[in-house]
Amino acid sequence: MKELNIGDVVEFKIEKLIKGGFLGHVGDVEFFLPKSLSGLKEDESVIGKNVKAKVKEFKQNSVVVDRKAYLNEVKEKLNSLKDKEIEAVVTKVKKNGLVIDVDGISGFVPKEEIFYKKIDHRKYFEEGDRVKVVLIEPERRVFSIKKTLPNPWDEVKNLNVGDRIKATVSHITEYGAFVDIGNGVEGFLHISEINWDGINDLSLGEEIEVEVVEINPEEEKLRVTRKNLLTKPASIFAEKYNVGDIVEGIVTKFINVGAFVEVDGISVLLPNKFVSYKKGEKANEVFEIGDKAKFKVITIDEDNNKVIISRKDAAPNPYEIFAKEHNLGDEVEGKVKYITDFGMFVDLGDVEALVRKEDLKDEFNIGDIFRGKIIEMNGDRIKLAQ
Repeated sequence: MKELNIGDVVEFKIEKLIKGGFLGHVGDVEFFLPKSLSGLKEDESVIGKNVKAKVKEFKQNSVVVDRKAYLNEVKEKLNSLKDKEIEAVVTKVKKNGLVIDVDGISGFVPKEEIFYKKIDHRKYFEEGDRVKVVLIEPERRVFSIKKTLPNPWDEVKNLNVGDRIKATVSHITEYGAFVDIGNGVEGFLHISEINWDGINDLSLGEEIEVEVVEINPEEEKLRVTRKNLLTKPASIFAEKYNVGDIVEGIVTKFINVGAFVEVDGISVLLPNKFVSYKKGEKANEVFEIGDKAKFKVITIDEDNNKVIISRKDAAPNPYEIFAKEHNLGDEVEGKVKYITDFGMFVDLGDVEALVRKEDLKDEFNIGDIFRGKIIEMNGDRIKLAQ
Protein backbone atom coordinates (compact mmCIF):
# COMPACT_ATOMS: atom_id res chain seq x y z
CA MET A 1 0.00 0.00 0.00
CA LYS A 2 1.34 3.44 -0.92
CA GLU A 3 2.36 5.87 1.80
CA LEU A 4 -0.68 7.58 3.30
CA ASN A 5 -1.12 11.24 4.11
CA ILE A 6 -3.72 13.21 6.03
CA GLY A 7 -6.71 13.80 3.76
CA ASP A 8 -6.11 10.78 1.51
CA VAL A 9 -9.17 8.70 0.60
CA VAL A 10 -8.95 5.03 1.49
CA GLU A 11 -11.31 2.11 0.94
CA PHE A 12 -11.57 -0.91 3.21
CA LYS A 13 -13.99 -3.56 4.43
CA ILE A 14 -15.41 -3.35 7.94
CA GLU A 15 -14.31 -6.52 9.69
CA LYS A 16 -15.56 -6.05 13.23
CA LEU A 17 -17.13 -3.75 15.78
CA ILE A 18 -15.16 -2.55 18.77
CA LYS A 19 -15.93 -0.09 21.49
CA GLY A 20 -16.48 3.28 19.88
CA GLY A 21 -16.30 2.30 16.23
CA PHE A 22 -15.30 -0.11 13.47
CA LEU A 23 -12.10 -1.86 12.38
CA GLY A 24 -10.81 -2.98 8.99
CA HIS A 25 -7.56 -3.74 7.20
CA VAL A 26 -5.85 -3.25 3.87
CA GLY A 27 -2.84 -5.52 3.93
CA ASP A 28 -1.03 -4.92 7.23
CA VAL A 29 -2.56 -1.47 7.74
CA GLU A 30 -5.37 -1.29 10.30
CA PHE A 31 -8.06 1.35 9.93
CA PHE A 32 -10.23 2.60 12.77
CA LEU A 33 -13.49 4.38 11.94
CA PRO A 34 -14.98 6.09 15.00
CA LYS A 35 -18.75 5.73 15.22
CA SER A 36 -19.11 9.52 15.49
CA LEU A 37 -17.35 9.92 12.13
CA SER A 38 -18.97 6.98 10.34
CA GLY A 39 -22.60 7.83 9.59
CA LEU A 40 -23.31 4.12 10.16
CA LYS A 41 -25.40 2.15 12.62
CA GLU A 42 -23.34 0.44 15.28
CA ASP A 43 -24.58 -3.12 14.75
CA GLU A 44 -23.57 -6.38 13.08
CA SER A 45 -25.30 -5.46 9.80
CA VAL A 46 -22.34 -3.28 8.74
CA ILE A 47 -19.76 -6.07 8.98
CA GLY A 48 -18.52 -6.88 5.48
CA LYS A 49 -19.49 -3.48 4.10
CA ASN A 50 -16.95 -1.69 1.90
CA VAL A 51 -16.53 1.95 2.90
CA LYS A 52 -14.53 4.94 1.75
CA ALA A 53 -13.16 7.49 4.21
CA LYS A 54 -10.55 10.24 4.55
CA VAL A 55 -7.40 9.77 6.64
CA LYS A 56 -7.82 11.91 9.76
CA GLU A 57 -4.80 11.01 11.89
CA PHE A 58 -2.22 8.34 12.55
CA LYS A 59 -2.14 6.41 15.83
CA GLN A 60 0.53 4.00 16.99
CA ASN A 61 -1.29 0.85 15.81
CA SER A 62 -3.89 2.15 13.37
CA VAL A 63 -5.01 4.87 11.00
CA VAL A 64 -8.03 6.88 12.12
CA VAL A 65 -10.39 7.71 9.24
CA ASP A 66 -13.41 9.96 8.78
CA ARG A 67 -16.24 8.69 6.55
CA LYS A 68 -18.48 11.72 7.13
CA ALA A 69 -15.75 14.03 5.84
CA TYR A 70 -15.48 11.90 2.71
CA LEU A 71 -19.27 11.93 2.17
CA ASN A 72 -19.42 15.70 2.63
CA GLU A 73 -16.61 16.14 0.12
CA VAL A 74 -18.44 13.88 -2.33
CA LYS A 75 -21.66 15.82 -1.82
CA GLU A 76 -19.94 19.13 -2.49
CA LYS A 77 -18.22 17.70 -5.54
CA LEU A 78 -21.46 16.26 -6.90
CA ASN A 79 -23.30 19.54 -6.40
CA SER A 80 -20.59 21.27 -8.39
CA LEU A 81 -20.98 18.72 -11.21
CA LYS A 82 -24.77 19.04 -11.57
CA ASP A 83 -25.81 19.40 -15.22
CA LYS A 84 -22.17 19.43 -16.41
CA GLU A 85 -20.91 17.01 -19.04
CA ILE A 86 -18.10 14.90 -17.55
CA GLU A 87 -16.26 11.67 -18.32
CA ALA A 88 -16.86 8.44 -16.41
CA VAL A 89 -15.67 4.83 -16.54
CA VAL A 90 -18.09 1.91 -16.67
CA THR A 91 -17.32 -0.40 -13.76
CA LYS A 92 -20.27 -2.80 -14.10
CA VAL A 93 -22.92 -3.52 -16.73
CA LYS A 94 -26.23 -4.52 -15.14
CA LYS A 95 -29.67 -5.36 -16.53
CA ASN A 96 -31.16 -2.15 -15.15
CA GLY A 97 -28.29 0.16 -16.07
CA LEU A 98 -24.57 0.98 -15.75
CA VAL A 99 -22.46 1.40 -12.61
CA ILE A 100 -19.87 4.10 -13.28
CA ASP A 101 -16.91 5.76 -11.60
CA VAL A 102 -16.51 9.53 -11.78
CA ASP A 103 -13.10 10.53 -10.42
CA GLY A 104 -13.36 8.02 -7.56
CA ILE A 105 -17.08 8.57 -6.95
CA SER A 106 -19.45 5.70 -7.73
CA GLY A 107 -22.62 6.50 -9.67
CA PHE A 108 -25.38 4.86 -11.65
CA VAL A 109 -26.91 5.36 -15.10
CA PRO A 110 -30.43 3.81 -15.27
CA LYS A 111 -31.23 2.06 -18.55
CA GLU A 112 -33.85 4.76 -19.27
CA GLU A 113 -31.05 7.34 -19.26
CA ILE A 114 -28.71 5.54 -21.66
CA PHE A 115 -30.46 5.77 -25.04
CA TYR A 116 -33.48 7.62 -26.34
CA LYS A 117 -34.52 4.40 -28.06
CA LYS A 118 -35.66 1.35 -26.11
CA ILE A 119 -32.76 -0.99 -26.88
CA ASP A 120 -30.69 -3.41 -24.80
CA HIS A 121 -27.72 -1.39 -23.51
CA ARG A 122 -25.88 -4.58 -22.51
CA LYS A 123 -25.02 -5.16 -26.17
CA TYR A 124 -23.26 -1.81 -26.43
CA PHE A 125 -21.22 -1.42 -23.20
CA GLU A 126 -18.62 -3.36 -21.24
CA GLU A 127 -16.48 -2.75 -18.17
CA GLY A 128 -13.73 -0.20 -18.74
CA ASP A 129 -15.58 1.82 -21.38
CA ARG A 130 -15.27 5.58 -21.06
CA VAL A 131 -18.52 7.47 -21.46
CA LYS A 132 -19.77 11.05 -21.30
CA VAL A 133 -22.39 11.60 -18.58
CA VAL A 134 -24.40 14.34 -16.93
CA LEU A 135 -25.32 14.26 -13.23
CA ILE A 136 -29.11 14.59 -12.89
CA GLU A 137 -29.74 13.52 -9.26
CA PRO A 138 -26.85 14.36 -6.89
CA GLU A 139 -28.46 12.87 -3.78
CA ARG A 140 -28.84 9.45 -5.42
CA ARG A 141 -25.76 9.82 -7.68
CA VAL A 142 -27.85 9.21 -10.79
CA PHE A 143 -26.27 10.14 -14.12
CA SER A 144 -27.47 10.30 -17.71
CA ILE A 145 -25.71 9.42 -20.96
CA LYS A 146 -28.51 10.39 -23.31
CA LYS A 147 -28.55 13.96 -22.05
CA THR A 148 -25.08 14.35 -23.57
CA LEU A 149 -26.50 13.38 -26.97
CA PRO A 150 -28.61 15.43 -29.40
CA ASN A 151 -32.22 15.20 -28.25
CA PRO A 152 -34.33 13.73 -31.07
CA TRP A 153 -37.48 14.89 -29.28
CA ASP A 154 -36.56 18.47 -30.22
CA GLU A 155 -37.23 17.48 -33.82
CA VAL A 156 -40.84 16.39 -33.17
CA LYS A 157 -42.10 19.41 -31.27
CA ASN A 158 -44.03 20.52 -34.33
CA LEU A 159 -46.03 17.29 -34.48
CA ASN A 160 -49.67 17.52 -33.42
CA VAL A 161 -52.39 15.08 -32.45
CA GLY A 162 -53.97 13.80 -35.66
CA ASP A 163 -50.82 14.09 -37.79
CA ARG A 164 -50.06 11.08 -39.99
CA ILE A 165 -46.46 9.90 -40.13
CA LYS A 166 -44.40 7.03 -41.54
CA ALA A 167 -42.84 4.70 -38.97
CA THR A 168 -40.87 1.45 -38.70
CA VAL A 169 -41.76 -1.30 -36.24
CA SER A 170 -38.77 -1.46 -33.86
CA HIS A 171 -40.07 -3.67 -31.01
CA ILE A 172 -42.99 -6.06 -30.60
CA THR A 173 -44.38 -6.91 -27.15
CA GLU A 174 -47.39 -8.84 -25.86
CA TYR A 175 -49.21 -5.56 -25.25
CA GLY A 176 -48.42 -3.87 -28.57
CA ALA A 177 -45.41 -2.49 -30.42
CA PHE A 178 -42.95 0.40 -30.53
CA VAL A 179 -42.41 2.25 -33.79
CA ASP A 180 -39.45 4.42 -34.80
CA ILE A 181 -40.56 7.56 -36.63
CA GLY A 182 -37.15 7.92 -38.28
CA ASN A 183 -34.95 9.99 -35.97
CA GLY A 184 -34.63 7.72 -32.95
CA VAL A 185 -37.92 8.79 -31.36
CA GLU A 186 -40.15 5.82 -30.65
CA GLY A 187 -43.92 5.87 -30.33
CA PHE A 188 -46.05 3.32 -28.51
CA LEU A 189 -48.69 1.47 -30.50
CA HIS A 190 -51.04 -0.41 -28.15
CA ILE A 191 -52.35 -3.74 -29.40
CA SER A 192 -55.88 -2.31 -29.42
CA GLU A 193 -54.67 0.39 -31.85
CA ILE A 194 -52.90 -1.90 -34.33
CA ASN A 195 -56.05 -2.93 -36.19
CA TRP A 196 -59.79 -3.36 -35.68
CA ASP A 197 -59.42 -7.04 -34.75
CA GLY A 198 -57.13 -6.42 -31.76
CA ILE A 199 -54.55 -8.86 -33.17
CA ASN A 200 -50.87 -8.00 -33.48
CA ASP A 201 -50.20 -8.66 -37.16
CA LEU A 202 -47.01 -6.56 -37.35
CA SER A 203 -43.45 -7.75 -38.00
CA LEU A 204 -40.10 -6.23 -37.01
CA GLY A 205 -38.81 -3.73 -39.54
CA GLU A 206 -42.18 -3.33 -41.20
CA GLU A 207 -42.92 0.19 -42.45
CA ILE A 208 -46.40 1.44 -41.59
CA GLU A 209 -48.36 4.67 -41.44
CA VAL A 210 -49.64 5.81 -38.05
CA GLU A 211 -51.58 8.70 -36.59
CA VAL A 212 -50.46 10.69 -33.54
CA VAL A 213 -52.78 10.15 -30.57
CA GLU A 214 -50.71 11.84 -27.84
CA ILE A 215 -47.39 13.70 -27.90
CA ASN A 216 -45.41 15.25 -25.06
CA PRO A 217 -41.74 15.93 -25.97
CA GLU A 218 -40.94 17.16 -22.44
CA GLU A 219 -41.97 13.79 -20.99
CA GLU A 220 -40.69 11.89 -24.07
CA LYS A 221 -44.10 10.39 -24.65
CA LEU A 222 -45.60 9.54 -28.02
CA ARG A 223 -48.66 7.34 -28.57
CA VAL A 224 -49.89 6.45 -32.04
CA THR A 225 -52.66 4.48 -33.73
CA ARG A 226 -52.76 2.49 -36.94
CA LYS A 227 -56.34 1.32 -36.56
CA ASN A 228 -57.79 4.76 -37.31
CA LEU A 229 -56.20 4.68 -40.76
CA LEU A 230 -57.73 1.33 -41.69
CA THR A 231 -61.24 0.78 -43.05
CA LYS A 232 -63.58 -0.51 -40.36
CA PRO A 233 -64.56 -4.16 -40.88
CA ALA A 234 -68.20 -3.17 -40.34
CA SER A 235 -67.94 -0.78 -43.30
CA ILE A 236 -66.47 -3.53 -45.50
CA PHE A 237 -69.29 -5.83 -44.35
CA ALA A 238 -71.89 -3.17 -45.19
CA GLU A 239 -70.63 -2.98 -48.77
CA LYS A 240 -71.83 -6.54 -49.35
CA TYR A 241 -74.63 -7.20 -46.86
CA ASN A 242 -77.70 -5.52 -45.39
CA VAL A 243 -79.68 -5.99 -42.21
CA GLY A 244 -81.98 -8.99 -42.74
CA ASP A 245 -79.63 -10.87 -45.08
CA ILE A 246 -78.89 -14.53 -44.42
CA VAL A 247 -75.15 -15.25 -44.35
CA GLU A 248 -72.95 -18.28 -43.76
CA GLY A 249 -70.25 -18.09 -41.11
CA ILE A 250 -67.71 -20.14 -39.16
CA VAL A 251 -67.57 -20.04 -35.35
CA THR A 252 -64.04 -18.91 -34.38
CA LYS A 253 -64.09 -17.97 -30.70
CA PHE A 254 -66.30 -18.17 -27.59
CA ILE A 255 -66.64 -15.26 -25.16
CA ASN A 256 -68.80 -14.63 -22.08
CA VAL A 257 -71.58 -12.92 -24.04
CA GLY A 258 -71.60 -15.30 -27.01
CA ALA A 259 -69.24 -16.08 -29.87
CA PHE A 260 -67.32 -14.53 -32.73
CA VAL A 261 -68.23 -15.78 -36.19
CA GLU A 262 -66.18 -15.18 -39.33
CA VAL A 263 -68.19 -14.13 -42.36
CA ASP A 264 -66.15 -13.57 -45.53
CA GLY A 265 -63.03 -12.94 -43.43
CA ILE A 266 -64.76 -10.44 -41.13
CA SER A 267 -65.31 -11.20 -37.44
CA VAL A 268 -68.90 -10.50 -36.29
CA LEU A 269 -70.69 -11.05 -32.99
CA LEU A 270 -73.24 -13.74 -32.18
CA PRO A 271 -74.75 -12.86 -28.75
CA ASN A 272 -76.02 -15.75 -26.62
CA LYS A 273 -79.57 -14.37 -26.73
CA PHE A 274 -79.58 -14.89 -30.52
CA VAL A 275 -78.20 -18.45 -30.43
CA SER A 276 -81.33 -20.44 -29.73
CA TYR A 277 -85.02 -20.21 -28.95
CA LYS A 278 -84.28 -22.17 -25.80
CA LYS A 279 -83.98 -19.87 -22.80
CA GLY A 280 -80.45 -19.52 -21.42
CA GLU A 281 -78.79 -21.66 -24.08
CA LYS A 282 -75.28 -20.35 -24.89
CA ALA A 283 -73.15 -20.44 -28.01
CA ASN A 284 -70.60 -22.83 -26.52
CA GLU A 285 -73.40 -25.29 -25.73
CA VAL A 286 -74.64 -25.36 -29.32
CA PHE A 287 -71.46 -24.98 -31.38
CA GLU A 288 -67.86 -26.13 -31.52
CA ILE A 289 -65.02 -24.04 -32.92
CA GLY A 290 -65.00 -24.44 -36.70
CA ASP A 291 -68.74 -25.16 -37.04
CA LYS A 292 -70.49 -23.63 -40.04
CA ALA A 293 -74.04 -22.33 -39.88
CA LYS A 294 -76.52 -19.90 -41.41
CA PHE A 295 -77.15 -16.59 -39.61
CA LYS A 296 -79.36 -13.55 -40.07
CA VAL A 297 -77.80 -10.06 -39.98
CA ILE A 298 -79.46 -8.13 -37.12
CA THR A 299 -77.29 -4.98 -36.80
CA ILE A 300 -74.67 -3.19 -38.91
CA ASP A 301 -73.24 -0.23 -36.96
CA GLU A 302 -70.41 1.28 -38.99
CA ASP A 303 -69.71 4.13 -36.54
CA ASN A 304 -69.05 1.73 -33.67
CA ASN A 305 -67.71 -1.03 -35.94
CA LYS A 306 -70.27 -3.55 -34.76
CA VAL A 307 -72.03 -6.30 -36.72
CA ILE A 308 -74.49 -8.55 -34.86
CA ILE A 309 -75.93 -11.75 -36.26
CA SER A 310 -78.55 -14.24 -35.08
CA ARG A 311 -78.77 -17.99 -35.50
CA LYS A 312 -82.29 -18.38 -34.22
CA ASP A 313 -83.68 -15.75 -36.61
CA ALA A 314 -82.13 -17.55 -39.56
CA ALA A 315 -84.22 -20.68 -38.99
CA PRO A 316 -87.98 -21.39 -38.76
CA ASN A 317 -89.46 -20.78 -35.30
CA PRO A 318 -89.53 -24.24 -33.65
CA TYR A 319 -92.36 -23.15 -31.31
CA GLU A 320 -94.59 -22.37 -34.29
CA ILE A 321 -93.74 -25.75 -35.82
CA PHE A 322 -94.43 -27.49 -32.50
CA ALA A 323 -97.83 -25.77 -32.22
CA LYS A 324 -98.79 -26.94 -35.72
CA GLU A 325 -97.79 -30.52 -34.97
CA HIS A 326 -99.37 -30.84 -31.49
CA ASN A 327 -102.64 -30.19 -29.72
CA LEU A 328 -103.57 -29.48 -26.11
CA GLY A 329 -103.78 -32.75 -24.24
CA ASP A 330 -101.16 -34.52 -26.35
CA GLU A 331 -98.69 -36.56 -24.37
CA VAL A 332 -95.00 -35.74 -24.94
CA GLU A 333 -91.69 -36.95 -23.55
CA GLY A 334 -88.49 -35.08 -22.77
CA LYS A 335 -85.48 -34.80 -20.47
CA VAL A 336 -85.42 -32.60 -17.36
CA LYS A 337 -82.97 -29.79 -18.17
CA TYR A 338 -82.97 -27.69 -15.00
CA ILE A 339 -85.04 -27.24 -11.85
CA THR A 340 -86.21 -23.97 -10.24
CA ASP A 341 -88.15 -22.98 -7.11
CA PHE A 342 -91.37 -22.80 -9.11
CA GLY A 343 -90.97 -25.96 -11.19
CA MET A 344 -88.72 -27.44 -13.85
CA PHE A 345 -87.94 -27.12 -17.55
CA VAL A 346 -88.10 -30.09 -19.90
CA ASP A 347 -86.13 -30.32 -23.15
CA LEU A 348 -88.44 -31.51 -25.96
CA GLY A 349 -85.81 -31.33 -28.69
CA ASP A 350 -86.04 -27.97 -30.47
CA VAL A 351 -88.22 -26.43 -27.76
CA GLU A 352 -88.48 -26.31 -23.98
CA ALA A 353 -91.55 -26.69 -21.78
CA LEU A 354 -92.30 -25.63 -18.22
CA VAL A 355 -93.81 -27.93 -15.62
CA ARG A 356 -94.97 -25.96 -12.59
CA LYS A 357 -94.69 -27.46 -9.10
CA GLU A 358 -98.46 -27.70 -8.73
CA ASP A 359 -98.62 -29.77 -11.94
CA LEU A 360 -96.14 -32.36 -10.66
CA LYS A 361 -96.99 -35.57 -8.81
CA ASP A 362 -93.48 -37.03 -8.47
CA GLU A 363 -90.01 -35.68 -7.76
CA PHE A 364 -87.49 -35.43 -10.59
CA ASN A 365 -83.76 -34.80 -10.98
CA ILE A 366 -81.86 -33.19 -13.82
CA GLY A 367 -81.48 -35.73 -16.63
CA ASP A 368 -84.59 -37.73 -15.73
CA ILE A 369 -87.13 -38.58 -18.44
CA PHE A 370 -90.45 -36.82 -18.00
CA ARG A 371 -93.75 -37.77 -19.65
CA GLY A 372 -96.66 -35.39 -19.48
CA LYS A 373 -99.55 -33.71 -21.24
CA ILE A 374 -99.58 -30.34 -23.00
CA ILE A 375 -101.78 -27.92 -21.06
CA GLU A 376 -100.76 -24.62 -22.70
CA MET A 377 -99.15 -23.43 -25.98
CA ASN A 378 -98.69 -19.66 -26.36
CA GLY A 379 -95.88 -18.43 -28.63
CA ASP A 380 -92.59 -19.59 -27.10
CA ARG A 381 -94.34 -20.73 -23.91
CA ILE A 382 -95.29 -24.36 -23.53
CA LYS A 383 -96.62 -25.84 -20.29
CA LEU A 384 -96.90 -29.50 -19.34
CA ALA A 385 -98.56 -31.38 -16.51
CA GLN A 386 -97.88 -34.85 -15.15
